[in-house]
Amino acid sequence: MLAKQKLSYWVGIFLVVLRLAHAQYEYLGYPPGYPDPEQEQYTPPVLASDTPRIQLRLAGQKRKHNEGRVEVYYNGTWGTVCDDDFTIHGAQVVCKELGYQEAVSWVPSSKYGKGEGPIWFDNLQCTGKERTLALCPSNGIGVSDCKHTEDVGVVCSDRRIPGFKFVNTLPNHV
Repeated sequence: MLAKQKLSYWVGIFLVVLRLAHAQYEYLGYPPGYPDPEQEQYTPPVLASDTPRIQLRLAGQKRKHNEGRVEVYYNGTWGTVCDDDFTIHGAQVVCKELGYQEAVSWVPSSKYGKGEGPIWFDNLQCTGKERTLALCPSNGIGVSDCKHTEDVGVVCSDRRIPGFKFVNTLPNHV
């Protein structure tokens, strides 16, 4: 009889713990009349008319969708970005411009392979808050003393910016 009481006691304890654990994750919602929070929606940046219009992509060998060599489409030609003075702040600008929430890291020395075409940006001095890589101070578009062995790559987070849509519709063939 004592064993049956102990079993009943432990089953009761288990059921109470199970109920509490379930209640912890139960969706309670908001009180009546309280508005649901609005989802943060992406709004394309408004750029001054004199801001150079560029498009970015991640290219290179053996890459996931969220990492690769940074390539820039400008003036009808795809080119690359030099790793001189490049920092995580530049990677942040690149990743956000591509619709990712943040940058994880960046890699120098053409880790994703050497690009082709012009090296559009060298000595970028981004703060991480620029709305486009074209707004980061640099030597000037197309002014570079780099070789493609110095092409920079970035790794962006997997998380996308909610509601992100590309503003540019340029051909994006890798």
